[in-house]
Amino acid sequence: MRPTCFRLRLLVSLAVAAALLAAPGCGTLPTIAYWVYGNKVKAKFNGLEKKRVAVVCLDANSLKGPGSEADNIAKAVSRSLGFNVTDIQLVRHSEVADWFDNHDQDVADYADIGRGVKADMVVGIDLESFSIHEGQTLLKGRASVATRVYDMQRGGEVVYESALREITWPESGARHVTESEANFRVAFIQTLAMKISHEFYDYEAEEDYGLDAAFLGNN
Repeated sequence: MRPTCFRLRLLVSLAVAAALLAAPGCGTLPTIAYWVYGNKVKAKFNGLEKKRVAVVCLDANSLKGPGSEADNIAKAVSRSLGFNVTDIQLVRHSEVADWFDNHDQDVADYADIGRGVKADMVVGIDLESFSIHEGQTLLKGRASVATRVYDMQRGGEVVYESALREITWPESGARHVTESEANFRVAFIQTLAMKISHEFYDYEAEEDYGLDAAFLGNN
């Protein structure tokens, strides 16, 4: 099935390329490249491939444990990375939880966690704020996050860092509170996880534009 689809796409791409080559204009080659290769956004950091990786999210209020927003974000980012990053080996979330159970609850050093669970890399996510309410009648997700990657094979050195940024969803508009708040919360966490994990693998640019429609359509 896959080879057939690939051949079909190749034939269509070649046909489009042939037609565009016959057409004048300086935009011809970029258009051909888009049809043949897609509109890929390159990873900002691609060093997670073939590594044992722990994904840990801590929030500013140290709200850890089952069911917390930080906990659910870490799980969602892990799932996304596991699906999209080649040969990544993810540290089970239960291993990270066990490490916390056996250590001071105020510990917030990602490198310590990485050493404790024997990770090659730690993706540390700082959750500075999280909310899903816009006033009393509307639902709109807002979260402020920053991400760092610690290389444990280099003594816990920070090898990638993204500045604190605010992520909103939906980017335009809001949903009424009469809709399922629980479903909205899950959808926002999935959107947030997708945007965070996009830093670590190549993806189609259309994924960014379609997040609102994709998740709200399933709500």
